[in-house]
Amino acid sequence: MSDSSPRVSIIMRSCNDSDVIRGTLQMVRAQTYTDYELCNFDSTSTDGTLDIIREFNVAERILLNDPASYNPGRVLNSAVAATAGEILVFLNSDATPENEDWLQRLIAPLQDPACGASYGRQTPRPDCRSLFVKDTERAFGDGRVSAGWLHFFSMANSAVRRDLLERYPFDTDIQYSEDIDWSYRMRRLGHKISYVADAPAMHSHNYTLGQSYRRHYGEGKAEAWIFRNGELNSSFLRYCMLPLGREVLRDLGWAVRRASMDALLYSVPLRAVQKWGRWQGLKSGRNSYGIS
Repeated sequence: MSDSSPRVSIIMRSCNDSDVIRGTLQMVRAQTYTDYELCNFDSTSTDGTLDIIREFNVAERILLNDPASYNPGRVLNSAVAATAGEILVFLNSDATPENEDWLQRLIAPLQDPACGASYGRQTPRPDCRSLFVKDTERAFGDGRVSAGWLHFFSMANSAVRRDLLERYPFDTDIQYSEDIDWSYRMRRLGHKISYVADAPAMHSHNYTLGQSYRRHYGEGKAEAWIFRNGELNSSFLRYCMLPLGREVLRDLGWAVRRASMDALLYSVPLRAVQKWGRWQGLKSGRNSYGIS
């Protein structure tokens, strides 16, 4: 790297990810851009994850947190304080870079002073269930679909300027969507957020119906705070029922094109659980934050 190359700190969070973290660490080690430090922040894993991390990192750059009191904003703010890079790259331990120039491509947009953050493409893992494949492809892909949404960002594969995070830390009052909250605030302040389709990482989850409900409940509760200035139409019809109907129709069309029986059978129960959970979370959040 040249003397003008920015120093990067890669912040990797993990919790019982022994089945995937080795591949992620191997791809980080294989990067052509080498002016970085790797810092691991583990939620006291019990499945051998820490043993794998110790194969790839030194003890002073491995920090533990208590999963019982885990707050994503607080952990991320602590990670910022513990690292030294001009650019902070956030890479979940289960988000495995797909090529050796991933890091170079991910940080490239930050050469523009107007760009405050970038986030890379995410692709489904080989074992990803059909509808989660569809959701991942729709949210990321070439970026055209999500560009039309109110706001979209993912910290799981992202790069951010240190100076912004020092001035504007993560919100610790929410338990979900801290990345959406932070990036939305930055966008409203005029900082550019860039999507990098050619910096992909494999990252997907096969959530059960119960897990899907809990996740969407948490995200709905967070949305009550993030979009508290009236950005959302929060009526039951517009926030829950119409999105439910549109998503099921998209699922059915996708299932027919892909000849996926799994998608056909799973669409209605999955989407009903997701939208109902999000609606319940939004209501809970509005009550918690005193938003009318």
